[in-house]
Amino acid sequence: MLKGIGKSHGKTIIMGEHAVVYGYPAFAIPLLSTPVIVKIKQSQTSSLISKYYAGKIDQIPDSLSGVKYLINLLNEELNHQQIQYTISIDSGLPIERGMGSSAAIAAALTRAFFDFFNKSLNHATLLDYVNKSETVTHGKASGLDALTVSSDYPIKFGQNESPKSFTFNSEGFIVIADSGVKGKTKETVADVKKMYDQNPVKTGAYLKQLGDYATKASSYLIKGNLKQLGLVFSLANEILTKLNLAIPKTDKLIDAANHAGALGSKITGGGRGGCIICLAHNLKNAQMIQKALIKSGAEQTWIQPLSIYAEDSDLD
Repeated sequence: MLKGIGKSHGKTIIMGEHAVVYGYPAFAIPLLSTPVIVKIKQSQTSSLISKYYAGKIDQIPDSLSGVKYLINLLNEELNHQQIQYTISIDSGLPIERGMGSSAAIAAALTRAFFDFFNKSLNHATLLDYVNKSETVTHGKASGLDALTVSSDYPIKFGQNESPKSFTFNSEGFIVIADSGVKGKTKETVADVKKMYDQNPVKTGAYLKQLGDYATKASSYLIKGNLKQLGLVFSLANEILTKLNLAIPKTDKLIDAANHAGALGSKITGGGRGGCIICLAHNLKNAQMIQKALIKSGAEQTWIQPLSIYAEDSDLD
């Protein structure tokens, strides 16, 4: 019996959301603590088993249009013998929270298909498939999610530069909290553009500042200066709030985290819902922040150590 497996993980933007749309620096980290695993095995009929749908592949609903498109594309290009199979998707990532759920599933799905059909897969081809799926799911894909969910290291997006991975030796922990409110990325990107068009000087200054904070934040990470990094988190959140990206629930979670000892906290991703991220100086501090976030109504929380992004880390 033929079998295949593919793995990926979530992501979170540390700094530079929205600014990256205007060419300013940004960077994101892979969330290795949020794995996505796709398994394929030969069966009598082609079907999909997932948290959001279980049934025949040709009946996958429009809500999973990117997944359906990618399965059909991979099947057409790899399955020349018309083999039937069952696909199982195991993902704990919430959808529409800015954690790269759709890209992570697409990456794991692509890897599983190539493994199932015993074909070699290079990184450029993987990214191409993921971005095609993302374009169906979200419209035009930036490429940030595809790069980060398929990397073990942070990805930096610079002005007039190709995206590249980088490492750092910082201690500390990132705590992520899901507000339970679906993010509104398309809406917020459109609204920020409207603000920019109406007042390019003021809004442009905000976006440039976010880009500057991304440059500073990556520098502080490389130097291991968590105190300054936390300060930049809080300053960036003030700018994101001025861009009308905060909601009462994320404000409440940020206040709870900061009162629990976070070095800094901020909205991550599109805003008006989704997730927040907080910086903790050690594991005990991270766990205290996590408890405070849960008490304040966070739907889910995750803790990610920063030390795993060191150059000599033992990454699988």
